Amino acid sequence: MKKDQVIALDGPSGSGKSTVAKTVAQKLGLIYIDTGAMFRAAAYALQHTGIDFTKPSLERSEDETIEKFFHDHRFQFAPLPGVLILLDNLNLTDVIREHHVSKLASQTSKHRVVRDFLKAWQRDIVRDRPAILDGRDIGTVIFPNAAVKVFLTASSEERALRRFEELKARGQMDVDYETILRDIKDRDTQDMNRPIAPLKKAQDGVEIDSTGKHITQIVDEIITLWNKRKAIP
Repeated sequence: MKKDQVIALDGPSGSGKSTVAKTVAQKLGLIYIDTGAMFRAAAYALQHTGIDFTKPSLERSEDETIEKFFHDHRFQFAPLPGVLILLDNLNLTDVIREHHVSKLASQTSKHRVVRDFLKAWQRDIVRDRPAILDGRDIGTVIFPNAAVKVFLTASSEERALRRFEELKARGQMDVDYETILRDIKDRDTQDMNRPIAPLKKAQDGVEIDSTGKHITQIVDEIITLWNKRKAIP
């Protein structure tokens, strides 16, 4: 079977997926799809439905409410320069990067109705165009036939420090390192143990630990994998 011309970059929160994926996309001329931003956008929007997403499962009526919400509203990915996610006419680019939205995304993403919407949205954007996507189930669920599958990880302490520095650079000073570390560990547990599309390395994936590594090392490893796999019919 012909492989999808996709690099699937999976891994836990804060492992450096977005930074690596953007750089690889630029160097290889691929489309970059920030699926984390898509999940956060959906979560940010869905919090206004009044549904309790902390529950282990939803009522059928709640699933229908979510389906109707997605039907009635238009999500767009990178429709304009400088705009990453547009919901109807509302630019969500900045608000979805706030720390609390990450927790919302973990809560909403465990429900199939949400994941089905995101899966269709992601596949529709890529279609037959060479692309790199970063997320948690790209190589296992979204594009199981991807040409390259990478599982990028790092220690929880290093991931928390990266997130802390990122938030400080954006002027968000109301979150401390210990809180971020605890949230990252909690999210890891939730993501790895959810019944639908849990976070895990694809069976044919390559694991790369980014702890202590410079981004150029990781990028070069992925580009080498792409060039090797691309040469295989």
